[in-house]
Amino acid sequence: MEKKIISFSEIKETVVKTEVDDSKMAQLNLIDAAAKGNIEAAEKLAIGYFNGEFGEKNTAKAKKWATYASKHGSIAAKELLNKI
Repeated sequence: MEKKIISFSEIKETVVKTEVDDSKMAQLNLIDAAAKGNIEAAEKLAIGYFNGEFGEKNTAKAKKWATYASKHGSIAAKELLNKI
């Protein structure tokens, strides 16, 4: 059996890809939970989109989720809406 030598850059690419995959999965889980009525998830999505935690900052999506969470009693979402 032949052993393959893996470079540091290959390891780094794998780690970064795994982190991106984990981040994307976390985002999708939040979207799923928020769509099912979880206000805390909607609040986290709003804040994440506003801060650019899911890629580039997206104020339209931040406003969408903040509005939803705010209508259901989230104080943090109301405060975020004042910033948008």
